[in-house]
Amino acid sequence: MKKGLLFTIMICLASISLFAQQTDNKKKEQFENFKVEREEFISKAMKLTADEKKEFWPLCNELHLKKFELNKPLREEIRKIHKARKANQPVSEADYKKVIELAVEVKKKEAQLEQEYTEKFLKVIPAEKVFLYQGAERQFGKETMKKRGR
Repeated sequence: MKKGLLFTIMICLASISLFAQQTDNKKKEQFENFKVEREEFISKAMKLTADEKKEFWPLCNELHLKKFELNKPLREEIRKIHKARKANQPVSEADYKKVIELAVEVKKKEAQLEQEYTEKFLKVIPAEKVFLYQGAERQFGKETMKKRGR
């Protein structure tokens, strides 16, 4: 009996693990597709040559990774507030203030990153294409939100 119960538990755990792995793989695949779509859209809007793509995209991806990492603490704090509100738990004025201040700090740091990477971009592509990149990023964002129905 104990062996049967243990076997059943192991099967359940394996099934849960497999489902979680499939979900993670699906999310990874969706993210990779998103990155490819974004790169194609922006490259086309910028009219990048093959050589420019080789120089520009590693820098651009590096910038986005840094922004993602920079925003992690803010996302975590926002998640905490949403979780508490969903559970009808009180959120203090100090907690809200903390998130607001953190958001302002993140924006300042993002602006510094933008300045730093704009200078790097200008070393590998002309200013006109940096200008086109900025517009293409905004346009891609808008179109992505439309597709998602937001």
